[in-house]
Amino acid sequence: MQKAKTFYLLLSLAAILIIALPVGIANFIFGYVFGDSPCTLCWGQRQSMIYIGVTALFLLRYGFKPKYLAMMLIITAVGLWESFYHLGNHGLEDVGQGFGLAIFGLHTQFWAEVVFWAVIVFLGVIFFFAPCVQGFLDEMNGEKFRKLTTANIVAFWVFFIVVASNIVQAFISTGPPPFWGQGDPVRYSWDPKYTIWSSEGWNDMRAPTNFLGKRDVNFPDLGLSPTKDFEFDNDYKNSPLNIEKELKFDGFKEISLNLNSPISDLNYKDGKMLIATEEYGLYITDKNLDKISSHLVLDKYFSATVERFAGVNLIGDNIRIMGINKTSVDVKENENADEVANFRYFLEGADKFEELGRDRLKTSRAKNFYILSARSDDKYTYMLTVPNNKYKDLYVVEQLNSDKGLAAEWAPDLGSNLSLKNGRSINELYISALALNEGKLYAASKAYNTLIVIDPKEKSIIDVYGLPKELSNIRAMTFVNDKLLVVDYKDNKNIIYSFSF
Repeated sequence: MQKAKTFYLLLSLAAILIIALPVGIANFIFGYVFGDSPCTLCWGQRQSMIYIGVTALFLLRYGFKPKYLAMMLIITAVGLWESFYHLGNHGLEDVGQGFGLAIFGLHTQFWAEVVFWAVIVFLGVIFFFAPCVQGFLDEMNGEKFRKLTTANIVAFWVFFIVVASNIVQAFISTGPPPFWGQGDPVRYSWDPKYTIWSSEGWNDMRAPTNFLGKRDVNFPDLGLSPTKDFEFDNDYKNSPLNIEKELKFDGFKEISLNLNSPISDLNYKDGKMLIATEEYGLYITDKNLDKISSHLVLDKYFSATVERFAGVNLIGDNIRIMGINKTSVDVKENENADEVANFRYFLEGADKFEELGRDRLKTSRAKNFYILSARSDDKYTYMLTVPNNKYKDLYVVEQLNSDKGLAAEWAPDLGSNLSLKNGRSINELYISALALNEGKLYAASKAYNTLIVIDPKEKSIIDVYGLPKELSNIRAMTFVNDKLLVVDYKDNKNIIYSFSF
């Protein structure tokens, strides 16, 4: 019986803590003293804490029953979801940014998460001191209600006082139904002329339509898995841009190299041709793409996931491969590489390469976009977003090569010498290949076979060319001796076309 009394004493203290500290302080100190009014989500989290207190009082009054414990756990789970949802809206903001008042430099949405996890921890601790089921029955002594102790009664009074005060604050600041809390509430005031009762929040009430929400973004168009979100027109005459120039076609050849998948990037530099393939392959060949000197196939998992290779570049003495998810891996050729030590990094080529590290590029505007291209100069790596099933904007992303951090994100302007057709948008382009020549970016769109020239210093499109419609699936591009080489993937073959300006 003593174990049961200890259990209920600890439960009383826990109920007092969750009501008096987070709910009481938020109401009396933050609300009445500092004028803090809860937003809609804050009210929801505060209600969940109160409901947890209610279930604790049920346990204190009616004794231990599994359904009360189940109720408490379910409410705690709901509170964790609410606080995680709230914290997720603000958790990645810069230092000092947030919503509402801060405690020890952390805003209240963070502390709500702590409170709900604390409930689970406290429950675990309290049940360490719980008796067996018979112990609970003996403590009830056959009665329908438990005889309340002083600690139990204090828990009830604390609950009633704090909840009553919250009802007052809720009524004054948000009003009776159908009014409810606001996303950006005004400062709390006892003067009714400053009070806002609003029902606009109902306009945002809707059933969840997708578990992933904003991140329900489909994969981009790939050689092995074409997108179902777009149908591509290969005629540059239908481009959103007015195009007056077409590149001169010099010839083509089929690439006969033994590659593991379609080419996703081609980059000629320092006498070497770097080839990236969709299925995580890197191949180093001669200038004419006749012979492979070395290659690797990356194990994309078990570290930062590098999803489908989009670009390959030489950064100093190292090779940086960029995935379509803006995650990169740095590797280095080493003829004496330890195959056993590198087993964890490579499916093939562990005896010829070393992995130096992986990095995730965190962006803002481009967060919900994939890329299909990446090209580096001495200072920056440039990437262009491709439209998807949810978002259509064209952004240029600049990554600083030295620390692999974000340098800039921008939507390119249209030069004064260029024009769009009526009702058309530059966002209709689908950039699937990128090359760099004399400080200018050459971006090829497989939609409308349009080649745009971007000046990254001016952040604008300065020229545009048409590509012949025989190119039906542009995948990669590079310059060799002022010739533009474009890789087209069709009929399961990588075909390279040569063009002159």
